[in-house]
Amino acid sequence: MDQLLFLCIVITALDFFLIIYALTIPLYPKSWRNKVNKKYKNETATGITIIFVTMATCFLWIIYFYFLIFHL
Repeated sequence: MDQLLFLCIVITALDFFLIIYALTIPLYPKSWRNKVNKKYKNETATGITIIFVTMATCFLWIIYFYFLIFHL
């Protein structure tokens, strides 16, 4: 149970990091963003990653609270 709680906290921290990173993307120079987007599709990859990490975080917390509530 403690390992699941630790995993939930770590994945939540990663999710916060990704969200903060996505919010700071407009602060980078436009020329640098265009150059990176041509090669790596940075903004698209960041958005998709945020969606899947947030979904995984929600499922992990739901599983954790399920086990916590029903003492399995």
